[in-house]
Amino acid sequence: MSLPTEPIILTALSSYRTHIGTQNYRASSAIIPDIKAADPEDPELFDSEEEVEELRLEFTLNIVGASHDTRPPITHPSDLLTHWDALAPQLALDGAAVDPDASWRDKMRDVYKQGVLRGLNERCTGTVTTWEFPSDLAVVLQHVDSLEGPGWYKYRDNHKTLIFFEGWVRNRGMGDLTEEIVLEQVRTAGEIIERTVGLEDEYEIAGGWVCSEKGNEATCYVVYSRPQDADREQRWSWRYVASLGQFGTHVFENIVELLEWYQSYEEIPEVDWSVSAEEVFQP
Repeated sequence: MSLPTEPIILTALSSYRTHIGTQNYRASSAIIPDIKAADPEDPELFDSEEEVEELRLEFTLNIVGASHDTRPPITHPSDLLTHWDALAPQLALDGAAVDPDASWRDKMRDVYKQGVLRGLNERCTGTVTTWEFPSDLAVVLQHVDSLEGPGWYKYRDNHKTLIFFEGWVRNRGMGDLTEEIVLEQVRTAGEIIERTVGLEDEYEIAGGWVCSEKGNEATCYVVYSRPQDADREQRWSWRYVASLGQFGTHVFENIVELLEWYQSYEEIPEVDWSVSAEEVFQP
């Protein structure tokens, strides 16, 4: 089975980001006016309108997981919409974070890949003598730092929605990623089988690594495997696995299949496209 070509992969990545970005922009366009119009139930608790406005801003920053150092900065809730094209990639509002510092991104990507390969070569010997990083994922990581799915920071956190690939962007401000951190995510075949339901019934596994543990009962893997009925060595390939506990195990033959499924998985329903004043000013 041949992998998708680079143009097909990039088209799938663009479709994924466009779909999620459009949905998130529509949702943000609904809630930002709510935030701007929100007034505290007891205005006397606040010293000035500036303090009230600051709370509106902090609420906005909190829901999208932003700090005061975005480029451009968010100084008013409406800035999120005004500067959407620049801010969405920084805050994974199109489903994939992209840090604006290209040299830092290059460094972290290399550290990540080397950490994965080091861990695989040290821990997963036997079936594979020399490990190589999955080429289709490598194409995606030239363009993004994570794959976080629909929604935004606060929604993903509150609802424990699935983040398939955490990447390295959330390490900003907490120390850079190191090979040692990454290689700890590598898992042997036995460890993967022990933590997944039904995977060993369908696939023979050589090893892999955890790319995220964010989500309701979720652990996501990149797994080197082949179908149990395979009779040719060529059937070995990298697959993408979302192990969702009681919600089942999903296996994708390549990154394009993953992106097509993931772009609408756990989308924010329109009924939740609103914010109350109580939420904005809650302690």
